[in-house]
Amino acid sequence: MNHLTYKITIHGIVQGVGFRPYIYNLAKDFNLCGYVTNTNQGVTITLNINENKLQKFIDKIIKNC
Repeated sequence: MNHLTYKITIHGIVQGVGFRPYIYNLAKDFNLCGYVTNTNQGVTITLNINENKLQKFIDKIIKNC
């Protein structure tokens, strides 16, 4: 399965609540490469991942947010 680079932006209250560490640990659980940064729009997550794993990653963020 091919890996592509995806950028996900999360809007809302994401600073000062441990969101970046949560994303970092979730990415480690999924054995992913990428990075997570704070921006003026919220948190931006950039990942190199296949589409199937991406959907599972997003579902986990939504479920545990």
